[in-house]
Amino acid sequence: MEKSERIIRTIIGAEKANTHALALSVDVMADLLFRQKIPMDDIYVGSDVYPVVAKRSGKSLTAVTRQIERTANLCLDALHSPLAKQYIGRTTSARPTPRMLIIYLAFYVHFDKPFFEVIQEHPSLLF
Repeated sequence: MEKSERIIRTIIGAEKANTHALALSVDVMADLLFRQKIPMDDIYVGSDVYPVVAKRSGKSLTAVTRQIERTANLCLDALHSPLAKQYIGRTTSARPTPRMLIIYLAFYVHFDKPFFEVIQEHPSLLF
């Protein structure tokens, strides 16, 4: 989880938010995608990711959900052009959802490359 927390802190800054829950959600997502090999479209953050984060952190599901979404929104606010290119692989015209941010960061943590670069090299990961 150190790597995901470090990446999130690089995006939003060191002092701006508690990044633990979002970092844990990125790690849970990476586990589901890359160890358990569950297709991206079959993973629901509300039932597959957030409850695991709540259990591991000892907080309520509601509190964890709010904390993850607040921190994800801080990240999304900070992901302007240069950072979006670095961590996502391209700039996006529409604002990604917190779920997609978690997926983008899970890919970055796992591959050390942005989501869209990995998908371009390995399109089978989408299915």
